[in-house]
Amino acid sequence: MITSTRHPLVQTLRRLARRPALDRTRVLLEGPRVVAEALAAGLVIEAALVDADGDPALAALADRLRAGGARVHPAARRVVQAAGSVVTSQGVVALAARPQAPAASLLDTPDLVVLVVDGIADPGNLGAMVRTALAAGATALAACGGADPFHPKVVRAAAGAAFRLPILHDSADALRERLVARGARIVVADPRAAVDYTAARLEPPVAVVVGNEARGPSPAWAAAGLAVRIPHYGPVESLNAAAAAAVLLYEVARRRASVPR
Repeated sequence: MITSTRHPLVQTLRRLARRPALDRTRVLLEGPRVVAEALAAGLVIEAALVDADGDPALAALADRLRAGGARVHPAARRVVQAAGSVVTSQGVVALAARPQAPAASLLDTPDLVVLVVDGIADPGNLGAMVRTALAAGATALAACGGADPFHPKVVRAAAGAAFRLPILHDSADALRERLVARGARIVVADPRAAVDYTAARLEPPVAVVVGNEARGPSPAWAAAGLAVRIPHYGPVESLNAAAAAAVLLYEVARRRASVPR
């Protein structure tokens, strides 16, 4: 039983919760749902703090973690709370190896559909976009700057989807060159564009680019991509970034489903 917040594992988890950018090889998992999703996706979980406290579901999760090779430490609730980033502890915090996705093999995927999140700053937005990309059948997500897709807040907002969707990191310039070399269509969401998204070609291989909530996408995409707009039928300046991604990805999915295979 770990009862001290000074325990080395607690301190490691605490640092990862507060400054995840300092360790790009591991990810913090918080709450039974996220931990269960990580296990189901085959992540290598190194260690966990669990406060089952008579909760049979948490006790069963602890058994699954042990069976998967994780070091499971019973811990007091206040210790689990101190190790994570949530306001109210859900009884389990774990440390796992961060999934690594090689760009070259991902972009060579047949029927490539990649969501490019360019400078998305809000963790809630990014988590929703990761989850939507997986639901809409995207083959990968590419992050160019902005929030880290494996930040604890993003992982929680994505409800574990980040463990099932290949995610790569690259600069906008480098990724654009890779996509052009791949022969992918590049479609850039822009509320000021002249072309309605329904008039654009969206057949794979395709990259859907959604830019920063305030500034929009990087200028790097302008020359290589087709800017498309999603029409507004009410007095708003633009859609939320996650909503725009959902509209475009589901249009790609709708068209793919309508093509005989």
